Amino acid sequence: MCKPVIFSDLDDTLFQTQRKISAITDSKAVRVGALDRNMQPRSFMTAEQAVWVDWLLGQAELIPVTARGTEEISRVQIAFNSWVITTHGAVILNPAGQIDETWKKHILPRLLPYADRLTDMQQTITAIMQHRGIDAWARINYEYDQIPVYLVMKHRNSSRIDELYEINKEIEQQISSEGFYIHRNDNNIAWLPQPVDKGLAVDWLLKKLKADRGLFPVIGIGDSLSDYRFMKLCHWLMLPQHSQFHSTISNQICKEISQIK
Repeated sequence: MCKPVIFSDLDDTLFQTQRKISAITDSKAVRVGALDRNMQPRSFMTAEQAVWVDWLLGQAELIPVTARGTEEISRVQIAFNSWVITTHGAVILNPAGQIDETWKKHILPRLLPYADRLTDMQQTITAIMQHRGIDAWARINYEYDQIPVYLVMKHRNSSRIDELYEINKEIEQQISSEGFYIHRNDNNIAWLPQPVDKGLAVDWLLKKLKADRGLFPVIGIGDSLSDYRFMKLCHWLMLPQHSQFHSTISNQICKEISQIK
């Protein structure tokens, strides 16, 4: 029987921090999902997520599609055995865990023109946040021997993310976003070059797999609105109940129902 291919986001989809578990559910953390930079448990699965991940690994071909870089994905405690899409689609790893050279040759010339802009943006954003007394940071994610890929901003105090969003409004007025799209979800604001796109990477990999295998069902799972970039390429879409994507859809449905009444 042909296994379905499931493209899934990771953070806030298959696991999340203890803070988020406590905020959205009465379920307990039962399994470590990922380690931090000091190799200590950072993200966790609930019992339901642990069962779900086990089922995905056993009954389908699970392909993560994540903002995590190649170093970060190495700290994820899930035994992936297929392709892996990392760094918002900038890097594709083959089932042996090696960088796919064909995708690298495609994406690298499209990344290089953004390198200096990303470096300048990080310096400018850091200076603005320090000047405003915002306890946050701006970091560049690098791949391919220290090539800048995208910039992410986070507040060090996750209960004060309103400050992060306010300072980003000011930053958008001072820095041109031409050639970028901005992803916002919880304590995470990312400035991404347009070629860095989960959807573009999934589209490329899907075409490759279909050319090799022919017909197979495809499912997309994600929590963020930005995940729609790859989920729309799948036959079926799935999303966590407590997620940005679900909340947005639910709010829109409620508005439409109220108009009908």
